[in-house]
Amino acid sequence: MAAKMWSAATMDGREVFADEVAEGSSLRCKYCGAGVCYVPPHARENRGNTYGVRGYFRLLPKSAHEEGCEFNVREQLEVIARRSLGLVQALERGQYRFRLLAIGDMRDLKVYQAQSTGGQAVNSSSVRGALFSCDPRRLLSAYLNTAKRIILLRALCGDDFILKDRLEFVFNGMSVSWHEFYYEEERFTAAYRWLGQATLPFPIALVGRVSAIETIKGRGRLLYVLKFKTSTARPYARDQTVGEVIQAAVWTSQLEWVKSLKENDEVLVFGHWRHATAHTHTRLAKRGDACFRKYLERRMAIWLHVKSQVSRIYRGNGRRTERLLRS
Repeated sequence: MAAKMWSAATMDGREVFADEVAEGSSLRCKYCGAGVCYVPPHARENRGNTYGVRGYFRLLPKSAHEEGCEFNVREQLEVIARRSLGLVQALERGQYRFRLLAIGDMRDLKVYQAQSTGGQAVNSSSVRGALFSCDPRRLLSAYLNTAKRIILLRALCGDDFILKDRLEFVFNGMSVSWHEFYYEEERFTAAYRWLGQATLPFPIALVGRVSAIETIKGRGRLLYVLKFKTSTARPYARDQTVGEVIQAAVWTSQLEWVKSLKENDEVLVFGHWRHATAHTHTRLAKRGDACFRKYLERRMAIWLHVKSQVSRIYRGNGRRTERLLRS
C-alpha cells in the first residue's frame, strides 16, 4: 500500500520534484530507497467526466516501501491511530474505524460528550478514549487534527482504492464510504447533489483551489469569505445546452484563519457543508460561447468554527504535506 509521491531521489541522492523531473530518470524513494518511476501529467475519466492529473512518482512493479517509510500507507494509518487519543479505533486485520461527529460549536460538543459518557462502550484496547477523558476543547482539537491527517493521507493516495478497505467511517451508527466523505474539485457537483439528498448530513471534506478572499461587512462586524475556484462546467442532466458549475465558499469572522492563503493555493476544508441560502444563480453565456447557452451556478458554503477546519495542501514539492502527516 503506497501513496503518491510528489518528490523522489536520484541514484546519487539528489532530491527531485514531480514538476521538474526529466522522464526516464532512474529514481528511488527518498526515505527508504525503494525503486520508483515518474508518472507524467495525464487526463483521467471519472463517471463520464475528464479531468487533468498532476505528475507524480509511484512504486515500480514488485517494489515496496519499508515499514517505517513515510509513504507506506499502512504505517501512516497506524501512526494516525496511535496519536488520535482513541478517536481512531483499531479493528481486525489492520483495519481502522473513524467516527464522524456532528459538532457545530462548543455547546453542541458539551452535549455530545455528556451523552457519550453516559452509555457508549470503550474501545477494544480497554483504554478510555478521548470521548471519555477529554474536556470539550481538547476533544475538538484531537478530532479535527485526526480528521485532517486522514484527509491529507487520502490526498496523497490519489484515489479511494488504497484506503477504502483499510479505514471506514461511521456516523450515527451508519457506515459512510470514502466516496460520500471526500470530494476533490472534479466531484464538487456530486457533493452538491449529496447535500440536497442527505436526510442526515455528516461532516465532509472538500479539496479545491483558492479563487479569492473577500471581505463583507454585515451586522456590525467584518466577515471573510474564501471562495474556491468554480468547478468546470458540466452539461445539466435535464438540458444539455445548459452548463452546471459549483461555487464553494468558506465563511469566517476570523481573518487570521485565512489571510495566509493566496490565489491558486490548494486547500482542504472539513466540516458541515450546506447549500447556500440562495443556492442557484442563473447567468447567460457570453457572446461566442460555443459550449452552453446559459449556466446554473450552484452554491454551497460552510462556516468555520475553528482554524484547523481549513488547511493548505502542499503538492508539487511535497515537503510540507509529509511534515503534516508526521506532526
